Amino acid sequence: MLRPSECRVLGTVTFLLGTAILGAPDAGPARAADEAQPGATGAQSPAPVASAPVYRLPKVGQPRGRIGGGRRGPLLGGAEVQALVPDHVGQTSSAHPDLFWYLAEPAQGEVAFEVTVVDERAIDPVVDRRLAKPAALGLQRIRLSDLGVSLEPGQEYQWSVAVVPDPKDHAKDVVSSGWIERVPAPDGLASRLAAAGPDGAATIYGEAGLWYDMLSAAYDRIGAHPDDEGYRAELAAVLEQAGLPADAARGRSAGTQ
Repeated sequence: MLRPSECRVLGTVTFLLGTAILGAPDAGPARAADEAQPGATGAQSPAPVASAPVYRLPKVGQPRGRIGGGRRGPLLGGAEVQALVPDHVGQTSSAHPDLFWYLAEPAQGEVAFEVTVVDERAIDPVVDRRLAKPAALGLQRIRLSDLGVSLEPGQEYQWSVAVVPDPKDHAKDVVSSGWIERVPAPDGLASRLAAAGPDGAATIYGEAGLWYDMLSAAYDRIGAHPDDEGYRAELAAVLEQAGLPADAARGRSAGTQ
């Protein structure tokens, strides 16, 4: 038979588990139960449990088609690339956000990889750069800051990643593309991010409809907790809801360009 003090401890653990499953951010009752235990005076309260990110469609996001890349042939094998973009203009609050893409199948032979960013107002691309050939399948990250690119507020850009088997004949390219727009940060975003901490940043960005910022924070969180499969499962669900391959969340989290 459990003693009263053991019952109180069991009740606290049960409540915390229930909070983590339901994603409820309020841990007030758990703290009260903890403080009621003997010897708990002055003890630190448990850190808040980060809720799973949920992407909310931006109110002013414009519908834009996305292009998925996949083709089989003697030069490409079963090469398949996928820009991790929604089916509308994804938003960011950053002047030089990170772009993510997914290499699902290897490309055979001497092929190249390229990234292009296009501003419809200009004749020449903002970026048209050769990428290092990925060392492994899975997640790939392109840092626009490393390419010296700064997006202008309120302007839509189309970006694409391509497998290029023949630089002289781009009709053979395997291309995947999507859209991005830099928007002002919502009021109170900075304070909410500070309160949530790094592990909760993806949730805050997702609620604000900032797709690219959410992805960056989610992948950074996976990199900080590589052994926590729960974070990968949460991101896989977000990608799947957006019609993207859930396997991208289980790719390597260190791949960058």
